[in-house]
Amino acid sequence: MFKKIKKDLKNKKKLKESFLFLIYFLISFISIYLVLSKTIIYYGINYFFGSMSSKLLNIFYNIPSTFYYDFIEKTTFLIIPSLEFPVAIVFLCTGILEFSLIFSAIISTLGISFKQKIKWIFLSFLVVIFFNFLRITFTIFLIVSLDLSVADFFHGFLFRLFLIIIVIGTYYLFLKTSFK
Repeated sequence: MFKKIKKDLKNKKKLKESFLFLIYFLISFISIYLVLSKTIIYYGINYFFGSMSSKLLNIFYNIPSTFYYDFIEKTTFLIIPSLEFPVAIVFLCTGILEFSLIFSAIISTLGISFKQKIKWIFLSFLVVIFFNFLRITFTIFLIVSLDLSVADFFHGFLFRLFLIIIVIGTYYLFLKTSFK
């Protein structure tokens, strides 16, 4: 593996392509991340994940919850009768980080048609939504079912695991199907 990397670093064309990918990636990541996290769009995303998670908790885990959106704090809270405290749906729960990374990697990849990139951006959007709902609702299930310290461990673990699996896995599938 290191021999291949060393060989690619000596190849000026590969080096230029790598540099362009990195520049395009940074520009697109910063742009999409800022648009999704620092504009009114963020509030809609947060609201969407909170309201739908509340419904999914009841449907799949039989956990009753009340959805509450705090317009001052711009945060979603789920009030669950069996818990002493509300569960907050915060920025890292929204999937904005994962989607920004996937979007940027896909759009920055050279040698793939724009149509193929748009298809995979849409597909990755759906993947992020699906896994985010799975992560949010399963974490709340753990909070309700287990000791809070155990649930907190799994919360952090699932966030990191899903971040890696979603981003790297989706990008890998994108590359594998695009460069046949």
